[in-house]
Amino acid sequence: MPPATSEVLARKFDKRFTLFDADADGLLTRDDFTAAAVKFLQVFAVPLDSAKGRDVLAAYASMWNALIHSADGDSDGRLTRAEFIAYLTSEDFRTHGYAATAGRIAEAVLTVCDTDGDGRVSYEEFTTIPGITSLPETERRAVFDQLDTDNSDHLEISDIHAAQRTFYTSADPQAPGNLIFGRF
Repeated sequence: MPPATSEVLARKFDKRFTLFDADADGLLTRDDFTAAAVKFLQVFAVPLDSAKGRDVLAAYASMWNALIHSADGDSDGRLTRAEFIAYLTSEDFRTHGYAATAGRIAEAVLTVCDTDGDGRVSYEEFTTIPGITSLPETERRAVFDQLDTDNSDHLEISDIHAAQRTFYTSADPQAPGNLIFGRF
């Protein structure tokens, strides 16, 4: 891990690695990303072969492809925790990688979470997101309210992107967005 990486970022990226590592073997592979997408779709009872299902699967595959291309330092086709964290802390990720990886997933996930199809995520829809469901009710509400920057009682895709960008870039432990994947 580069010396400039803060403890907060390191803890957040470690948490993200653990969430992706579906088989808990300490390595990320294409299968881990497929499993994460499938698990997410199952939570929302979205068929894998539906338009939404295919889009989520494609978004996770796209993230895997971008990560393996950019972060696999030893070209062995899998990512260690150190390779994953080194890439997330790199200038390449901050300038180009987010849109191709986490940003693409955010958009696909929003479509699934938006169960009423209004283009926004209500508080009720937000509380069903894996990672958020494990938070106590008061904490879920606090996270939602921090992310709802315009106080509309709905999250727009711009709110989701802002939250994820905060998660991936801010060393401030109190920054909005830090809990978007649950406690770290």
